[in-house]
Amino acid sequence: MHELYILARRVLLDALQALGPHREAVVLVGAQAVYLRVGEADLAVAAFTTDGDLILDPELLAEVPPLEQALRAAGFLPKAGDAVGTWITRRTTGAALDTDVAIDLMVPEAVSPGAGRRAAHLQGHDPRVARKVRGLEGALVDADVLPIPALEAGDARRLQLRVAGPAALLVAKLHKLRDRQDSTRLSDKDALDVLRLLRGTATDELVRRFATVLGDSRSRDIARQAVPWLRELFGERAGLGIRMAQRSVAGLADPAEIEASCRALTLDLLANLPN
Repeated sequence: MHELYILARRVLLDALQALGPHREAVVLVGAQAVYLRVGEADLAVAAFTTDGDLILDPELLAEVPPLEQALRAAGFLPKAGDAVGTWITRRTTGAALDTDVAIDLMVPEAVSPGAGRRAAHLQGHDPRVARKVRGLEGALVDADVLPIPALEAGDARRLQLRVAGPAALLVAKLHKLRDRQDSTRLSDKDALDVLRLLRGTATDELVRRFATVLGDSRSRDIARQAVPWLRELFGERAGLGIRMAQRSVAGLADPAEIEASCRALTLDLLANLPN
């Protein structure tokens, strides 16, 4: 397991402890949620991420204590510049190198109280403590409480937290890929995470969870948008998502097998989704 991934888990647990009074309003999303759900999903590339992604549900979030105070007290500082919702802490790795690790606090756009373009403007908290993001709404309804253990020897922490479900994570990844399709921020790892979710989750479970996301007014629109993107990126021959996943496992897996797996799992899921 990569040293920086182990460090990212330590920092995630530090942040969750700092947010203790607000933890019922927090849901883990992003790569760490994917790995908790499906692990490596029989892929040759080891799980890896260097940050932690958390969403906040304004309906469940208390006003006291202010989020920014809790994070600062635990050694987190807002990222310099015009970043919104990114909190940085510096830690020493096993190689004795100082490393900045980020925790991103986000609020799904559909439930964000802020009228601005980026800042969530959560009542009782600094307006820029979290940022608005479209595509994560599914995590409000497709989530389960799971244990989140530390990954380091000697760290016995094991916190309980809601973790986004595979349908919510799949929709979020598809929105991220689509939004960054013409950007230098496009990451092949996100496409590989889509394949992890498809390979690591039974189709009938994905269909059931997709129905939940499609059935809730907060997440219905973003889920509907993601369905044709799934077909375009992972269901069509030489789709961009397939090519990205192939690059992620270059030299470790047969490109033809990756394409066949992407297409078969995608088309099976799409054939069973509710209209």
